[in-house]
Amino acid sequence: MTTTDKDDLLQFAEDYVDAYNSGDLDRIGALLAEDVRLVHHNRGVDVQGKPAALELFETYGKLFPDKAFTNRRSIAQAGDRVFVEHTWGGKAAADVPGWAAAGETVSLDLGTFLTVRDGLLVEYHDYG
Repeated sequence: MTTTDKDDLLQFAEDYVDAYNSGDLDRIGALLAEDVRLVHHNRGVDVQGKPAALELFETYGKLFPDKAFTNRRSIAQAGDRVFVEHTWGGKAAADVPGWAAAGETVSLDLGTFLTVRDGLLVEYHDYG
């Protein structure tokens, strides 16, 4: 995938959201570069590397088993980046201090930036 192939980049974003929503760690992992960086601004999360990223996905998958990105409001591409405006939500399976009590549904409006190189996610930043 080249950085100028808009359709491929937009499809990558669709594939990433679908993989994330499925909770399938193998599907998610297939989209990550070995040196991927994931940053959740406003929540103090910053991990580097595929193993750490997959551990993060596994942890949040257990805390919020029905987590999903929904309610997409916009998607745009510039260079090797895709921006998605959407909502993340899920019901907490256990108490998550400072965030949700067990059984509580959480909903966050997010702006997510995905940087893709050679068909893999190299950086993920979300704000919200």
